[in-house]
Amino acid sequence: MDIRIVPYAAGHEEEVRRFVSRVRAAGIDPLRYSLRFPESCTPAWQAGREGDVHEEYFLALDSESVVRGGYILKHQSFMLRGEPRRLAHYSLPISEGIADRRFAPVALKLLEHALARQPLLMSLGIGGPEIPLARFLRAAGWSLVTIPFFFRVVHPRAFLRNIQVLRTSAFRRLALDALAATGLGWLGIKALQAMKRGYVPPAAVSWAPAAEPDDWADAPADEIWRECHRRYGLVAVRDRRILGALYPSAERRFIRLTVRRDGRPIGWAVLLATAMSSHKQFGGMRVGTLVDCLALPEDARDVAACAREFLAASGVDLMVSNQASDAWGQALRDCGFLRGPSNFLLAAAPKLAGQLEPFAPSAGTFHLNRGDGDGPANL
Repeated sequence: MDIRIVPYAAGHEEEVRRFVSRVRAAGIDPLRYSLRFPESCTPAWQAGREGDVHEEYFLALDSESVVRGGYILKHQSFMLRGEPRRLAHYSLPISEGIADRRFAPVALKLLEHALARQPLLMSLGIGGPEIPLARFLRAAGWSLVTIPFFFRVVHPRAFLRNIQVLRTSAFRRLALDALAATGLGWLGIKALQAMKRGYVPPAAVSWAPAAEPDDWADAPADEIWRECHRRYGLVAVRDRRILGALYPSAERRFIRLTVRRDGRPIGWAVLLATAMSSHKQFGGMRVGTLVDCLALPEDARDVAACAREFLAASGVDLMVSNQASDAWGQALRDCGFLRGPSNFLLAAAPKLAGQLEPFAPSAGTFHLNRGDGDGPANL
């Protein structure tokens, strides 16, 4: 098949819209395949100074310049076992092969092109181990691990009436509605969470949201980054400049907390408090998310507890977070979070996995969460 991979340019935008329409019209299951691809050729993050986060968009064109697929590379600086590295995130790969088997080879061509540009390649999120992309990457020799998911129910009635992963049949929906109406569900959830330790930080620990507007100028992010980055096996650069690009003050939905102990900064957290509407997982709940964070592993519990207190006061029904780090996972459990089933995966290309061997046992030293990869998509 005569397929060439080219940068996505303005002249391709209408053809991209036609491509996405064709795939969607084929009745493809959106829960198994990502049917999103940007209609604009302008990346969300554009190349600037060396070390900045930036994206490249690519398209697969056939001999008649018809779009048959595409993908995004998000380039970012990391610390990998204490050494600086440039890695890239393989994002939103989509091929017309999911709708027409004649174009099945396009997926492999896209992946080969991405690896040629950046062998230290990863993909984060994916949607679960049985999603076709996960199976495809595993077959291509990539290594995959699951990033743990943590949650804490604040309002049990809203949770029972909206949590879609449990409401998968008429019988289950009826049972959950009954538990919500009678109060038995409230008692059960509260009892379960009461069994978990609910760490309360000492009086010396305080938190404050960042002033608005700012671009992290009043946040001690650089100081925290210098203290913390060598304590994790893999962590994306999270200094003030990069945080300002990922979570700009113009994005009012991001809540930025700085946590201090005896007046000294020990960590920060980026939060969301989102009113959902017909969400595929959370229904109509107001969901609080610990999106991103950084602190020394021994200070993670204080930062997590401050994030929990802020979100609880903001009126959310449910708090959630995905955290690869064992230290942050333990911190959330100490703060009364439960661990639930996760569909958030890390896939590492062979060269990247080789530099992180033993890969799966080392994953607990990685600092990866919803702030990495595509960012807090759907949250």
